[in-house]
Amino acid sequence: MTKALEHKTRTMVRGWLASVSMIALGASLGTPVSAQEEPSARRLDEITVTATRRAESQQAVAVTVQTLGEEALENLRVASFDDYVALVPGVNASGQGPGKNDVFIRGITPSPGAVRVAALGSEPSVALYLDETPISTGARNIDLYAVDLGRIEVLKGPQGTLFGASSQAGTIRLITNKPDPSGFAAGGVAEAASTRGGDISTTIEGYINIPVIEDRFAVRVAAYNAVEGGFIDNVPGTRQIALSNPTLAAFGIVPGTRVESDNADFVEDDFNEATYQGFRASALYQFNDDWQAQVQHTSQTLEIEGIFEFEPDISEGDDLNVQAFSPDVGDDEVQLTSWTVEGRAAGLDLIYNGSYSERTFDGFADYTGYAAVGPFIPYYICDYPTFSFCGSPVLTTQSFFETERLTQEARFATDDSRRWRVIGGVFYDDLDTTERTDYIYPASIEVGFQPNFPIPDAFASNPDVRAPGITFFNDFLRTREEFSVFGEFSFDILDNLTATIGARNYDIEIGLTGQSSFGQRFPGPEADAGNNVDEILAGQTPTTLSDTIYKANLSWQVTEDALLYATYSEGFRGGGFNRNGTGDGPNDIPFFFDTDDVLNYEIGWKTEWMNNTVRLNGAAFFVDFTDLQQGVLDFTISNLAFFDNVGSAESMGLELEAEWAATNELTLFGSATFLDSELTEVPDTLVNIAPLGSELPFSPKLQTVAGARYERDWRGYTVFGQGVLQYTDVRFTTLQLDARERLDPYNNLDLSAGVARDQWRATLFVDNVGDSLGEITAGAPDDVFRVVPTRPRTVGIRLGFDY
Repeated sequence: MTKALEHKTRTMVRGWLASVSMIALGASLGTPVSAQEEPSARRLDEITVTATRRAESQQAVAVTVQTLGEEALENLRVASFDDYVALVPGVNASGQGPGKNDVFIRGITPSPGAVRVAALGSEPSVALYLDETPISTGARNIDLYAVDLGRIEVLKGPQGTLFGASSQAGTIRLITNKPDPSGFAAGGVAEAASTRGGDISTTIEGYINIPVIEDRFAVRVAAYNAVEGGFIDNVPGTRQIALSNPTLAAFGIVPGTRVESDNADFVEDDFNEATYQGFRASALYQFNDDWQAQVQHTSQTLEIEGIFEFEPDISEGDDLNVQAFSPDVGDDEVQLTSWTVEGRAAGLDLIYNGSYSERTFDGFADYTGYAAVGPFIPYYICDYPTFSFCGSPVLTTQSFFETERLTQEARFATDDSRRWRVIGGVFYDDLDTTERTDYIYPASIEVGFQPNFPIPDAFASNPDVRAPGITFFNDFLRTREEFSVFGEFSFDILDNLTATIGARNYDIEIGLTGQSSFGQRFPGPEADAGNNVDEILAGQTPTTLSDTIYKANLSWQVTEDALLYATYSEGFRGGGFNRNGTGDGPNDIPFFFDTDDVLNYEIGWKTEWMNNTVRLNGAAFFVDFTDLQQGVLDFTISNLAFFDNVGSAESMGLELEAEWAATNELTLFGSATFLDSELTEVPDTLVNIAPLGSELPFSPKLQTVAGARYERDWRGYTVFGQGVLQYTDVRFTTLQLDARERLDPYNNLDLSAGVARDQWRATLFVDNVGDSLGEITAGAPDDVFRVVPTRPRTVGIRLGFDY
């Protein structure tokens, strides 16, 4: 062991011991365990998961999985993507607001490039599932509202053999409550909250379960309307094209006239608001004791207003401010229908699942900051070639992003009581993604630009001439079609020792077609300058990725309450095409960036103690991460962003999870992730990449969640109180050196208390009690440095019932 590694290991162990000591101290200061208490009344609840595509106890499955059950989801008031990511150490997210996030596990990502408006990007490294249906998309994860869920499972480490591409770092599964033919049920929640310096947030949600034919046929509907009030102000400001713009600065040009624009029409307090509206309807028919079918439809619209970032340079004290000069709004709509048939025949459990989904995002974003750094902006908004007059620098983008996806999976599983067991199947996925972005430069009209035509003979999802002022547009179609065969074989070497091997063979055909069209100063269809992607990638696209990934696991049930396991697993994330590729030489932008791959080595344990009143789980892991995909926006190479494989990295860490039913009334819980990641290899041909030894983006050395919940009966009521403390260490935002930002550590304390009786409950809560300013991500890709913050202190009341 090297001295450096020895030092890192000692540091991690010291940190864990300190955390354990704090938990033990907190427990000792809590309500003492009375000698008269019945241990059986204090047992922890058993948690059932389907992490291995079988229903099993979480403590019996040899997979690192953290679960938020239905009761925990209610107690912690989990509603959106940000909520559940924050509650699982080792899981981090980056993005510019609701519906525009990437999620990372165990530091397995170099992160996409710092590109605010383009949806172009690599596939996600973490797979997101709704029940049996994959719903992941790159750069714009579907942010489904967490209504009427049975649990959320977070599977850490590569899950590629059972869950496929994009699960190279892990898988997050949202498991819904299913229709129940055995009886009627209904419930709902109403919530109102006030954020410090912001607007009121409100939530109304409910569900109803109706047994149409008793024990045979049932329908279940859940619906919601949730408004997250804004807390960032758009404050007055002015802009004119900066003399530091690369074109003006390079030639020493000082225009005689530079139009100055203000944002008076868009000034507004608390303008970053998000509204979730939707429903989920499902129907289940039980044919007999062995066979059933279910159909489910999910519909959601996420309306976004404003910018979810603030500018530190114009913010003072508790005020979070930004300056936007054009509309910043968007509608993100999801329609997802899935169908499942499952049953038993010939001694096999059989399941078929299919889904069809459409997702559409349409919105505007302010892009004015780009006028300061865009090297060609003067050409578009100034008179040419003298540049003596420059018009307004106000720039806007209109983005349209649409996916259509069909998935089908059929699998079987042998009887899980046998000494040998097999689970296997086939998977098909057909995904088309249309991306259009119009760059609107109003000043281009007065300096002589004509309406912009699509490039002849290049694919265009919108073949129409663009409106005046749209001087540049992207119009792409990305296609992805996958067929995979997968399976796992388990064998009980001894009654308490099991070996499992798994594999997945995949064939994925990917393609890119379309154009980036640049405006011209002369009219007609000949105004077709730009990048004809069909021509650039002729002979390159489509292409097929084929390979087989493997998994091996050995699990030892030491005692009834103690499981040890060791796992080797592989994961991958598909590659893609660059719209501006130039070739395969050392100084070229590659036509194609390859898959990046991980090899994961893991030792884990799951234990229960003291008559099942204490649960201690954990895992130690080492990840070898190769051919990292990285987004780059470097004007010395290209004025368009592109992706490349930038080298190799390693990540090692320790994950711990504890829960203790300390008394009949008091439960303590906590989890922590210690992570050490570093870049180990960078090709000599790459520039502007962080040096060897740098930490991977969004990979804090320490993340913890610790909490306590107290409940007791009092005069016919149940009174309760809860506190949850989260801590996140220092992180960095990207491997792109000139865009790499350091994010400060932060903590967050949430407190709640309430009363319940019969089917009713009322909760008072204070989130972010200390009003700490957590930095989720930060960057200045368009020369305006902004930070995505955590929500300030929020106080509210929540009323709920279940019938």
